[in-house]
Amino acid sequence: MCTSRLPSRSLRALIIAAVAAACSVAVAAPYAVNYQGNISSSDFPEITVGESYTLTLVFDNGGTSANSQTWGAAHLTCAIWRMNNARNVVYAQNLVATPPSTVTGSATTNGAGGLTGMFSSVSSIPGDPGYPAGSFTSSGISLTAPVHWFANSVNGVFYDALGGTQNREFRDAAGGVTMNPASWSAPTPFSGSCSAAPSAVGVAPVPTLGEWGLGLLGLAAAGLGAQRLRRRR
Repeated sequence: MCTSRLPSRSLRALIIAAVAAACSVAVAAPYAVNYQGNISSSDFPEITVGESYTLTLVFDNGGTSANSQTWGAAHLTCAIWRMNNARNVVYAQNLVATPPSTVTGSATTNGAGGLTGMFSSVSSIPGDPGYPAGSFTSSGISLTAPVHWFANSVNGVFYDALGGTQNREFRDAAGGVTMNPASWSAPTPFSGSCSAAPSAVGVAPVPTLGEWGLGLLGLAAAGLGAQRLRRRR
């Protein structure tokens, strides 16, 4: 084999390269973007007028980085609303278990991972009697199903008991959730759970070797074996 003639320094360099390749293997991860708005009106005693709120949208297209990506409706996995400056009222909806009712557009990034495009509308308008069991969680507030929310520039943003006599809502001072990319954060890796409860730090997936890493490790192993055989002879 050609590796049997490699000097020991070359073998060491080959092993280092193989290990580096193994350690640098990227793994797919979900990404999240965040919007912050201001509460202009509220029928919920737990949600305070004049304070801020955030909306986090999580998506996963199987990509290994945020650079030059496109995420569409099928890639949305979670929506988390955190209300008040203290973020002490939280609502989280699993968008895999209960997909959004309406999604228009997509989220896109440039080569540096900057957000260049954003969904123009994402909304959840389930029919009575509400969502399937386990599709959403909330904390700091008592909600009455069905719960509806709208991430667009037209509607009020969050409702419960919509259509009933106890219908409540809160609105954004901008008239709705502003959907231009400049109003949202750049996509960042999301390692938490789609839950309103505090979650433990996500466990990073264990990387696996790709074809190049396996090839380099194979060459290194073959070279070491050939070198040992030569020494014995």
